[in-house]
Amino acid sequence: GPPEMGFRPRPWPTVITVVGIAILVSLGTWQLHRKVWKEALLATIAARTEAAPVALPAEIADPAAWGFRRVTVAGRFDNDHALWLYGRTQDGRAGVHLLVPMLRDSGATVLVDRGFVPFAEGNNLASFAKVDGPTEIQGVVRTPESGGWFTPTNRPADNIWYTVDPAAMSARTGTPLMPVYVAVMATGAPGWPKATGGTEASGIRNQHLNYAIFWYSMAAALAVIYVLSSRSPRA
Repeated sequence: GPPEMGFRPRPWPTVITVVGIAILVSLGTWQLHRKVWKEALLATIAARTEAAPVALPAEIADPAAWGFRRVTVAGRFDNDHALWLYGRTQDGRAGVHLLVPMLRDSGATVLVDRGFVPFAEGNNLASFAKVDGPTEIQGVVRTPESGGWFTPTNRPADNIWYTVDPAAMSARTGTPLMPVYVAVMATGAPGWPKATGGTEASGIRNQHLNYAIFWYSMAAALAVIYVLSSRSPRA
């Protein structure tokens, strides 16, 4: 009959397997911790965006504490210093977001994201859909987000921006800007720019459980491979 198989672990494969399983399990556990953190963050965002709007304060010392809060802002748009945030899409269309400083009677000037404009409507629309005179908007406070590895570098001299950078944008507009910006709430109104509440709504996905399952599955697969590769005929 066939020879009887026995478990005969070898030193180096055993060391490599133990280290590999430890790394994979730690990655899975880290993703579970990230899941808890992400759920708390999403709950905070939901609570803030659903709360009644308040007037944007004159100054903001702690930007993170104001992220995603609903606010009202009153003042005049500085249309001559409109900025263009590139690399944006909506409903499959490529375009930009129109950012316009709002000069307030009381308080620092704040950048307002008025919404999306598709390239098909013209990508050099500094005077597009001007709003003149005193006005009040309702929006969501957004904190600037750093771009990813593949995000192009901002080109202030050409007024081409891929991330919101209040310090560099202050230099471009000649007016000190608040460390946060306000994205006009989506209204469903026709025409451009189309308000969105931000460049990509909250833009936050919670895939951490899927990632954790993947890493734990890889650890289990490595253990099975090790056991099978350590079997050999008994003497």
